[in-house]
Amino acid sequence: MNNIELLQQCCRLIEEQLGWGSSDNWQNQDFEALSSRIFERTQVALSVSTLKRVWGKVKYDNFPSLTTLNTLAIFAGFEHWRDYRQQQLAVSGQAPVPEPDGHMASLNGHGGRTVKRRHIGWYIAPGVLVILVIAGWMYNRTGKNGVPVSGLPDGARFSFSSQPLAAGIPNSVIFNYDAAAAKNDSVFIQQSWDPKRRFRVPATGHTYTSIYYYPGFFKAKLVIGKRIVKEHDLCIPSNGWLAAVDQEPVPVYFSREEFIGDGALRIPLALMEKMKIPMHPQPPELRYYNIGDLHGLKNDNFIFETEVKNDYKEGTAICQPADIYIHCEGSAIILPLGIPGCVGEMRLMAVDTGFSAQGADLSGFGCNMSEWVKVRCEARNKHLQVWVNGKEAFNYTFKRAPDRIVGVSYRFRGAGAVNAVKFSGPDGTAVLEDTFDD
Repeated sequence: MNNIELLQQCCRLIEEQLGWGSSDNWQNQDFEALSSRIFERTQVALSVSTLKRVWGKVKYDNFPSLTTLNTLAIFAGFEHWRDYRQQQLAVSGQAPVPEPDGHMASLNGHGGRTVKRRHIGWYIAPGVLVILVIAGWMYNRTGKNGVPVSGLPDGARFSFSSQPLAAGIPNSVIFNYDAAAAKNDSVFIQQSWDPKRRFRVPATGHTYTSIYYYPGFFKAKLVIGKRIVKEHDLCIPSNGWLAAVDQEPVPVYFSREEFIGDGALRIPLALMEKMKIPMHPQPPELRYYNIGDLHGLKNDNFIFETEVKNDYKEGTAICQPADIYIHCEGSAIILPLGIPGCVGEMRLMAVDTGFSAQGADLSGFGCNMSEWVKVRCEARNKHLQVWVNGKEAFNYTFKRAPDRIVGVSYRFRGAGAVNAVKFSGPDGTAVLEDTFDD
C-alpha cells in the first residue's frame, strides 16, 4: 500500500467508525460534524475544506500535512500516523513505505477516487488490494486473539466508572473497570482525547488511579486493543480560579494571593523569574481556569463578557496571542486574539465547526493587545455573535444540540492578564461574575 492508499484506508476506517454511510453521499453538514468530532477527540481543528480535500471532494495536488495525517490517525484510534502506517503494513506483510513527500495524486468526488500514480511500484492487482483493505478493516475491529470486538455487546461485557478524590487541582481519579472479557487483548484507560494520556492496565484488574493536572470536561475511555468500548463524562473542577504555567510532566502552579488582586488576574514577570521559569527563547504558556457549576447555563443561549490583554511581545511571543476557551460538555468555543499582523495564524472553534484564517475572515480578532481588549460572546437560539472592542468580529449558527457550559479558561504566550469576566443568562442575570478586587 502506498501513502495515498494508506490515507484512503484511514478515511474508510473513520467512515466505518462514524456509521454515516458512504462518504460519496456526504454533504457539507456531514464534514462540519466530522470537523467538530475530530476537535472533541484531538483538540486539533481541521477545517471543512481540509476534510473535503482529504476525502476527494475538492481537487488538491498536495499530500496532507503531517499534522493533518497525525490528527486523522489519532481520530481513527492510533497513536499517530506512523503507528497507523506501520500497523497497516504489518497486516499486509508489505515493506515500509517512504514518508509522505508533500505531493498527492488528485482525488475527485464523483462517486469514487481517481488516483494518478507516479511510480510503477504503486500498481497493485485489484484482487490483492481488496484483500489488504479487508485485512486492515478486520485488524482494527478485532483483538489480538481474533475476537471481533466490534460485534460484542460492550455494555454487557465491559464496565467502566470513575470517582475523583479531590475538589481542586491536582486531582486523582479512581477508575473502576471490568475488562476480563478482553482475554488476551491489551487493555488501556485513557484520561481524555489525548492518546498520550493512555495507560495500559491488566485485563484481570479492577482498579486504576490516575492524576489530572488541569481542570476541564473530559471523556474518559476504556480501550480494548484499538477500540474504545466504554467512555463516560468526567468533570474535574478547578475549585475557583487556578493559574498555572504549562510544562511537562507537572505544571507550575501559583497561589491565589500571587495572581489575584488589583482588579485582575496577573502573573508578574518578576514572579516568573523568581520561580526560574524560562522566558527565552520560547516563552511558556500561561493559563487561567475557572471550571465548575454554572447553574445549567447552556451554549445556545448565554452572554459572556471579559477584558484581557497581553503586553508581553519578546522573542516568539511577538504576536502577543491570547485564546479564550468557553468549556462545554462535549464541545467548546475558542476565541483567538492577537496583533493584526498575526491574524493569518488564527483558528477559532464555534461549538461544532472549526475556522481558520485561511478560509474565514478573522481580521476582527486582530487588535492592540498592549491595552485592555473587550470581548463579548453572545448566543441566541444557537446563533453565536462575537464582538471585539465593540465591533462584530464573527457570527455563526451552529447545528449541534446545546451543551451545558462548565467554565472558562485563558491561555497566553509568555504573560497575560484578565480584567473581568461575566457569564449571564439570555435575560442578563449574572451566573458568574468577577472583577478580581482584593
